Amino acid sequence: MPHYTFENAVWHEEDGVEDYSFRKFLPKNEKMLRWIDKSKNPAVNILHTHTIESGKESLWGSLIYRQSATSEGSREVFHFYLSHEVFVTNKIDFEKDADLEKEEILHQMEGAASSVEVMMIILGEMVASILHKIDSFEERLHDLLWAIKEKNNKKTLEKIENVRHEILLWKHLIMGFQEIKMAIEETFGKSVTEETEYQRTAIRIGRCVMLVNSYEDEVNNMVDIENVVANYRGNEIMKTLTVLTTLFTPIMAWGALWGMNFENMPELKWQFGYIGALLVIIGSTFVLYLYLKRKGWMGDILQSIGKNSSGKE
Repeated sequence: MPHYTFENAVWHEEDGVEDYSFRKFLPKNEKMLRWIDKSKNPAVNILHTHTIESGKESLWGSLIYRQSATSEGSREVFHFYLSHEVFVTNKIDFEKDADLEKEEILHQMEGAASSVEVMMIILGEMVASILHKIDSFEERLHDLLWAIKEKNNKKTLEKIENVRHEILLWKHLIMGFQEIKMAIEETFGKSVTEETEYQRTAIRIGRCVMLVNSYEDEVNNMVDIENVVANYRGNEIMKTLTVLTTLFTPIMAWGALWGMNFENMPELKWQFGYIGALLVIIGSTFVLYLYLKRKGWMGDILQSIGKNSSGKE
């Protein structure tokens, strides 16, 4: 597998953690063996540090740097071992991601001051790829924001939930980069934080964190808006049904009374009994309507019914 030698660092790109050419660079200890066993197909990030011996510090682990939003098992993992002397990784499939230009990355590595900077260059380009994908995500978020105003329905709510899931995936990915950035400073000391590539990548990670957190707040606000609208509509529906039921109560009450099959019902033999019954029903319904309107329980319902019938909403 290719080995890249730069002025101040060497990068070994091997097939995988279990490959002999990868393992020959690793120290033999219990932590390392456990990492190799867990790194076959990790579902979460793995990170270990070794800081017992001064001058022989090292850092190793597995970073999930790409995760499909539709398939849990579809992910790309970056395995690495980093020390002062050597930097070893698994083979990175640069062809899968148009944002990862291998030739440009190698050219940037030529000026690296240490193996730590070489690793930070790779991490920085991976974060840049995430940022580029977040840009397209931002466009969909913008469209969804206006969809809430214009087409607030079940499909819109489903889209919000999908976007929220995607945000959580972005957050999970960036968390791994944040942890490695902090672990590098913890392992190799403050001196590495003054190196150019470390600072550049750290700022890029911070920018990514800021964007993801901002988008998460936006999505949470969308969910709040959706809940408020849903509750309002539910209350309006219940209010409308309650008022309509109340208005039809006189009709049902009088209809039930005159629908009884008793023999002695004198109003059945009245000449104007039918007209009188209608007048009683209409009059009692109108009195009830005036009472509800005086209480202020009818205005909004009539307005919303009028708007819906005219096609404005």
